[in-house]
Amino acid sequence: MKKYILYLFGLNILAIGIVLNLKTELGVAALSSIIYVCSIIFSISFGLSSIIWYLFFILIQSILCKKIKKEFLLEIPLSIVFGFLTDFYSFLFQSIEFNYPFLLLIFALLCISFGVYCTTITNLILNPGDGIVKTISEVYRVPFCNVKNGFDISLLLISIILSIIFEGKIIGIGIGTIVSSICIGRLIQGWSYIFSTIK
Repeated sequence: MKKYILYLFGLNILAIGIVLNLKTELGVAALSSIIYVCSIIFSISFGLSSIIWYLFFILIQSILCKKIKKEFLLEIPLSIVFGFLTDFYSFLFQSIEFNYPFLLLIFALLCISFGVYCTTITNLILNPGDGIVKTISEVYRVPFCNVKNGFDISLLLISIILSIIFEGKIIGIGIGTIVSSICIGRLIQGWSYIFSTIK
């Protein structure tokens, strides 16, 4: 029962972190960059763009494993729920103004990394954005944190290319994006170290 509570808690913390990162206006988190850019290009909500990309990540996981696993199928309803969850927190925080964007960025990155850590250690359904990282990690036998950093940086580069092609400029990407692509994987590792020492 505890792991289900931890999972739901982590999922909400992750969604809050993503939305707060958007509020900093310093650039969205690396994983969110491709989602944000596509939401602007196609004029859809951030949540709907999340759902579309998460379903694509599920497809890639199946291709890498050369089969459709049960956990991949379970990620489909999670993708939809998480998409609506990010839209919900976006609505909840839309009228709130934050005067210290760099402090908010730090808090947002702590939330994102902690949310990822909580949902990962429960071994329940992973957010597809993290599920694909775990699948790559397992298939190619590379540490999760290393894959996370590489995956985030790859999405960042794709986001830059798409925004230039379709919008004629770089959108949604700034110092906050760079910081998140470098730090989130390491922060997850930090949470893992902290809680392993507590145990």
